[in-house]
Amino acid sequence: MAFAIPEGLAPEAYPLAWLLGTWRGPGFLAYPNITERPFVQEATFGHDGGPYLTYTSTIWLLDEEAAEASRGEDEEPSSTEVRYSAGPVWAAESGFWRPAPGSAAEPGGDERSVDLEVLLAEPSGHVSVYLGTVQGPRIEIATDLVARTSTAAEIAAVRRMYGLVGGELMWATDMAAFGHEMCPYASARLARVPATGG
Repeated sequence: MAFAIPEGLAPEAYPLAWLLGTWRGPGFLAYPNITERPFVQEATFGHDGGPYLTYTSTIWLLDEEAAEASRGEDEEPSSTEVRYSAGPVWAAESGFWRPAPGSAAEPGGDERSVDLEVLLAEPSGHVSVYLGTVQGPRIEIATDLVARTSTAAEIAAVRRMYGLVGGELMWATDMAAFGHEMCPYASARLARVPATGG
């Protein structure tokens, strides 16, 4: 299925156009002193005509019974087949994703690497600035700055990778926090939620 640039999207945001829409699906998180937990995530990338994408994401934990019910004993379903009932919120964030001014590629041009800036805020008391690159349907970003309130958990650095694989949005996050070195923290496989006519 061909992808069309949405009407009103600023040309500067074209390298990120493949992210637009709402994505939902399963994932897992684990970290030193955090037992592996299944979750479900919903992430929405939108635009308002500015040279950036708007972004919101919520992750809900699943209990083991819900996780097992979402898949068969011997096979892993695609994220479009997963059925779940969300439990407590584990994490939420919102912000803006923008190609760095002057670095955006022309539509229909080659898939050269474009510098990317991502600004995210979390209700847990963190505000982060990520820098990285987008090249075609692949993104790599890492924190340049993590600011926190006096009551927020200590997070030193975060590294994320996103990719569009077989029509699904795959992502993985490594984190250095609570005195631990950078190590894997979470990953997920999200399917695009079909837009409803209105």
